[in-house]
Amino acid sequence: MLFRSSLVEGAPEVNDYEKTVMRGVIKMQSIVRRKRAHSAFLRMDENAALPLKDAWAIWLFLAHLAVVVWVGSPVYSEVYSPDSLAAASEDHQVRDFVLALALSLGTSFAFVHVFLLVLERHALRLLHLTLLSVPSMIVAIGLVAVADAAGPDKMGVAEDYGPYLGGGITLTGCALFLGVYLVRSRIEPSAALMSKSAALLLEMPGIVKVAYGSALTATGWFLVWWPFAVYVVQHVVKHLWDDFYQQWGEGAQGQEGYSSGEVTLICAAVYFLLLLSLYWGQGVCRGVSDVTAAGAIGAWVFVPETVEAPAPCVGLLKPVVSNALLRAMTTCFGSICFGTLVVAVVSALVETLKQLKYKRMSNCVPLGLPLKLVNCCIDCVLDAIKRAVEVFNEWALVYTGLYGRSFLASGRAVIGLVKKAGMDVAANLLLITPVVYLATAGCLLATLAMCAGLAAGLGHEGQTEVIWVTLPLPQRYALAAALAIPVVSVGLSPLLTSTRTLLVCYAEADHVLRRRDPELVEQIEGARDLGRRRGREAPPVRQSADVDAQALVCV
Repeated sequence: MLFRSSLVEGAPEVNDYEKTVMRGVIKMQSIVRRKRAHSAFLRMDENAALPLKDAWAIWLFLAHLAVVVWVGSPVYSEVYSPDSLAAASEDHQVRDFVLALALSLGTSFAFVHVFLLVLERHALRLLHLTLLSVPSMIVAIGLVAVADAAGPDKMGVAEDYGPYLGGGITLTGCALFLGVYLVRSRIEPSAALMSKSAALLLEMPGIVKVAYGSALTATGWFLVWWPFAVYVVQHVVKHLWDDFYQQWGEGAQGQEGYSSGEVTLICAAVYFLLLLSLYWGQGVCRGVSDVTAAGAIGAWVFVPETVEAPAPCVGLLKPVVSNALLRAMTTCFGSICFGTLVVAVVSALVETLKQLKYKRMSNCVPLGLPLKLVNCCIDCVLDAIKRAVEVFNEWALVYTGLYGRSFLASGRAVIGLVKKAGMDVAANLLLITPVVYLATAGCLLATLAMCAGLAAGLGHEGQTEVIWVTLPLPQRYALAAALAIPVVSVGLSPLLTSTRTLLVCYAEADHVLRRRDPELVEQIEGARDLGRRRGREAPPVRQSADVDAQALVCV
């Protein structure tokens, strides 16, 4: 409306400079409208309408949950009967496991907090240590496998593949070295992102609490899903095979019923649906945690005044985290269900295809080396497809948590991000993710040592064989120590989400992030081949026109 009078017939023509100013005004007005809507979303403004995104996915997930509970209800009393629980509680091995589990969980929780403190201050050193140690360990394992291939009694896996297994592991480590070399210019920006993310997690510890809460919810979902799976296997799979053996057993001449191939395909379909149900429920729990972390970090960037509000009392979440959790459970829940459904379908399909392939191979003659290599390549391709879908969903959930978009809109934004800053996305995967792996391995060693000390203090002896290693502690203690892996992974998963969120904020609104943390933006822009190609000066006319447009909008 501001310049419409100059566009009607009879009005004097405007020059190029005025047209540029008009375009700038329109652009700035649209930016202001989007910013107001975005701020209202992050603030959870009660006056702003917050419609549900992808509501059909919510109803589908709730219907699926109702079916799982209803079908598995007859088995709950058998699986979780009071007698079995009482017998388990009286078993001294169970008591030892619970004691070791408490020690393992306490060590893991403390390790996550200490690791975040160290990462905040020494992120660059940890990153250099990780990039040097992880590929080196993989290469060393590969070389040891090659050297020990002549003795299959020492390494059972090498008995089938010989030196080729060690060669493949060594090549994997060399490929990691090559990947690190290609993104070496992103090492310092990645360290800055990790340091800032660790500081934000320490400032808003409720994000880590939400991650642990989602993990407990996922565990509860498994306990609900397990009786459902038991019922389906007992009344569908076992019934099909019993009928098959009854009709097509030795000496049977009937022509009715299913063939062996048909029964296998039906069982594969049932296996796929069971895995789909399990993966979807666990994925939704993980997605709520990721969207909450993205929303809280986005509020720190765009509406920093919301971060200063304290928690109502000790132990509760700060308002910025509780608001992000509320958005994840309401406005964004449909997008979470949609995205995790796609991931669950692909993951369940990949696992089903692998099981069918393994069953087919087990019924055949022993395979030669070429077919074994082809089999490994097929597994690698399937795993790569599965991982690609998971990564795509992780980045899409960041956009969902930041802007409240639907899953399809977030997916389009992710594609645009890859086009603009693909190397930064690759650096996030190659440089930051191994740090979490290294932290998990360190915590595992610490918990194994503490559980071994507990077993020795209680006078319990035993051994546990894990792949090529024999651990000098009983199996129940080793299992309790191994549970530190998911605990640390869950506790540090918000670290990965935070780094993605900061990178998305830089790609979408670097001027806002610059006001919040100019040093972080300078370190990100210092990397070579940045997707957005900083450093090119704009034409003088466009610069002045944008300044005039901003002034007009402000007026």
